[in-house]
Amino acid sequence: MPVTMQQVRAQLDRDEPDYPTAAQLGPTAVVQLAKLVRGTDALLAAKAAYLASLIPGDQSRVVLDDAARSQQGQVRVAAAAGIRNLPDAPLDLIDTLLKDSDAGVRKVALRSIDTRQFTGLKARVEAIAKSDAEDFVRKIADQTAKRLS
Repeated sequence: MPVTMQQVRAQLDRDEPDYPTAAQLGPTAVVQLAKLVRGTDALLAAKAAYLASLIPGDQSRVVLDDAARSQQGQVRVAAAAGIRNLPDAPLDLIDTLLKDSDAGVRKVALRSIDTRQFTGLKARVEAIAKSDAEDFVRKIADQTAKRLS
């Protein structure tokens, strides 16, 4: 049975959503989450992006990809936080977030990839550690690069 927008909104309209419970809405909720990510309410879009990261399936990755390209920084930060939840986050999605113009997005993306071993990212993270415009991002990248294989 498809999940309605009303059911999704009931979970996300809370100040502090219970994401594990909301994720039990399952893959049929992803259609509604995609609509919210493309919407104009940045807070709701960010919550929807993060929730999508907790629901297994290829469509959840599509939602995170849309969130990573949002005009709203808050939504891109949620996408960066969400990549830690994807069993096999696509490298192009990670790379998009690591190259984001917002230092906060880059910081959260670095912290998300630091939680798991992503292959093929060490050289990119080392380059960020040497050249990022923000000192705090360079420091996080340096720490992350040391932990990546």
